[in-house]
Amino acid sequence: MAKQYDAIVIGGGPGGLTCAALLAKWGLKPLLLDKNETTGGKAVGAERDGFRYELAPKLQVPMRGPAFATAFKLLGIESELKPIYLDEGAMSYRSSRGDKYKTVITHQAETGQDPAEMFDLLGLDAQEGERAIAIFTDIATMTPEKLRTLDDMTFEEYLSQYDDVPRNLYDYLAMHSNASLAEPIDLVSASEQALILQQIALYGGGGYYAGGFGRMLNVIANAIKANGGEVRTKTRVEKINIKDGQVTGVATDKAEFKAPIVISDAGIQPTVLKLMGEEHFDKSYVNYVKDLVPGWGFTGVKYFLNKPVLKFRLYMMWSCDSWLNMERYTRIKQGHVPEEIIVFALVPSNFDPTMSPPGKQCLIAGTVCSPNPEAKEIAMLYKKMEEMWDKTFPGVMDAVYHKESEGPAEISAATRDHVLQGQGGEAVGLAQIVGQCGKYKPSPRSPVRGLFYVGCDAGGTGMGTHQAAESGINVARMVLQYHRKKQAAR
Repeated sequence: MAKQYDAIVIGGGPGGLTCAALLAKWGLKPLLLDKNETTGGKAVGAERDGFRYELAPKLQVPMRGPAFATAFKLLGIESELKPIYLDEGAMSYRSSRGDKYKTVITHQAETGQDPAEMFDLLGLDAQEGERAIAIFTDIATMTPEKLRTLDDMTFEEYLSQYDDVPRNLYDYLAMHSNASLAEPIDLVSASEQALILQQIALYGGGGYYAGGFGRMLNVIANAIKANGGEVRTKTRVEKINIKDGQVTGVATDKAEFKAPIVISDAGIQPTVLKLMGEEHFDKSYVNYVKDLVPGWGFTGVKYFLNKPVLKFRLYMMWSCDSWLNMERYTRIKQGHVPEEIIVFALVPSNFDPTMSPPGKQCLIAGTVCSPNPEAKEIAMLYKKMEEMWDKTFPGVMDAVYHKESEGPAEISAATRDHVLQGQGGEAVGLAQIVGQCGKYKPSPRSPVRGLFYVGCDAGGTGMGTHQAAESGINVARMVLQYHRKKQAAR
């Protein structure tokens, strides 16, 4: 007979892990199922020849006080978090005023980046610097109520309210929309982008963890088991079972498992359209789910270096021509080859020396791309990424003795099933765009009794792993209340 649980969590990404661990801590008996060999989702850790790393570059925003810190405190394992903060980073930028990249070493303080260093990089004069400070001050001091008023506005529209945004500052903010949310500046929700800039200004950006995100997520997985829950890997959920409008458990490639609550970290579209099936939902809800727009992908390359040639923890490269709005993005999808692209990269062993063997380094770099597992531009982006390194940091590519890449096809295979055209390889989940953020974010509670969503499709805000963990906390509380109400009714 199928084993009985209080709740089943499908998928062991940061949101699913956090949710399951908290439910176990609060007295429920959860079962977490993951199709991969290990849990972690898009932030999963991996090892090779003494190297440890993630699938793509991962950093924590906010750096201080992220959702993981809240989760670890609730779980009673605060000492296991072990954050490492970004101190220095190399940022390279080419403006429309010149043909060469300028590199500035920026420093992180308790409350974010030194603005003088950023203004030096952007080449802002005194008047432009004052304008930039005024814009950032407006964002940093926004109340939650003010942020909520920006749900209906793109970040481009928000900036248009200022009469004189310096061109080079606009380049930076457009790049930031691409890098932090994998979205174009002319679609990204102003409320979501402003929130992230506010978190960086007040709490810093660029946090990492001793042993990487993989070790930290393994600690959460162990907390599930330590508190009486179960974790089963290499177990693919094929169907969510339902009877009389109420979920009853799941069928997997191994066995069936029973529970009156199912929480899916597999994405709202794969959950509704594949794991449940359209026939169990009202047609209007199915159409709503189908119309949700997936976020962009983030294609990553791990370069293994035969010597330590990179000094800093973080590297960012962009120009006036490399950031993407919808017009530029569409041209790339249509086959246009850009001269330059944005590149975001980190060196894990410069945070934690144990992440690489002595005398070697691993450089994890990436850039935004289509989430389509069948995207045609991925090979071109890999080539352009190496050109960018040669252009800004000559000699780095000469030290590469091996490289591995993960594009939208690999990300989809490891995390989110490809169920709609152009969907599956998202860097985060649903697009963080106008109409899908703030008050428009999908509810974690589905129309089917006992079915919930967790992760970056519902229940959280902000950047990647922080958003997923915040969702895990919020959804765990929602599920706990639902569980108690069901108990009271019985």
